[in-house]
Amino acid sequence: MMLRAAGLSLPVLLLISMAACQDKGQDKADSTGASLPPVYPSSPLGNTKWNVDAGPVMIVSVGSGGDSIAVVLPEATDSTVASFQGISPPILGLTFDLFGRGGRIGSSIAALPLPPVDTKQECYSWPLAKLQSAHSNWRVGFASGYVHAIMLDSIEAMPSGDSAALAVSLAQTAATLPFASDPTFRGLPFRVRSAYTFRLDSVDVMIADVVRSVNEEANPRLEHLLLIGERPARTSSKYNIGYYNRTAGAEESTQATEVLTAVEIGAAKRPAIIVNIEYDDGGKLGLIERTGPGQWRATWRSAYTDC
Repeated sequence: MMLRAAGLSLPVLLLISMAACQDKGQDKADSTGASLPPVYPSSPLGNTKWNVDAGPVMIVSVGSGGDSIAVVLPEATDSTVASFQGISPPILGLTFDLFGRGGRIGSSIAALPLPPVDTKQECYSWPLAKLQSAHSNWRVGFASGYVHAIMLDSIEAMPSGDSAALAVSLAQTAATLPFASDPTFRGLPFRVRSAYTFRLDSVDVMIADVVRSVNEEANPRLEHLLLIGERPARTSSKYNIGYYNRTAGAEESTQATEVLTAVEIGAAKRPAIIVNIEYDDGGKLGLIERTGPGQWRATWRSAYTDC
């Protein structure tokens, strides 16, 4: 199963260029910087680095009704996900808090499992289930009481002056990242595909996907830069980058990352961003957690599913 991006693009094209990056093949795309963790743990049954304070499972919304869910099993890896096919996860009667980019949407109880995906091709999916009550616009759910909501503000909802200033700042920030030179993207302008901000006590946090593209008919290529930065609250200073990830490759197959929601995990209220990592034919879910002031790290990602 793969969650598709909601098409959040911002028509702000900035004529700001930088020395581009050297491609390095990784996960069907190129990656530089603080990347998401390796696909496999140290052993097939090793620790997947899921934060247990987030609860035993995570659910994601599938379909358009708001009551159909896929149950993401954090202990599954790419080498073990086959053993989870066709099972009924023990979530009957469990209450889930449901979150979107706007914060907590509501809660609902897991009512009944659904038959596994009927497919004639070899692929993997998460177990499916239904909720007792439907809610709209939620993306991710956790067992009630484990996480707390963070409300994201989208660049598209900001006043035009603020959104333009943020877009310029993001492009300038991308231009200063320590990438090796890549002649494929050298001199090309940046475009902000999506950007969100939220406040944590005395700091403002920014999450952005900045892209640039090579529009050659025979070989179109795309580069994504996922950025997370912080600055003192209520200031207009530049964001200091605490995490970045680069992917680049053929336009139709380049890995892209969609922000689903942000939460605070457990009693310690550790901030985390939940992302959907999209490939050309499937995807993974991931956590990027705040490990200290101005520091963010990709700590977990799910098994790959493609049904």
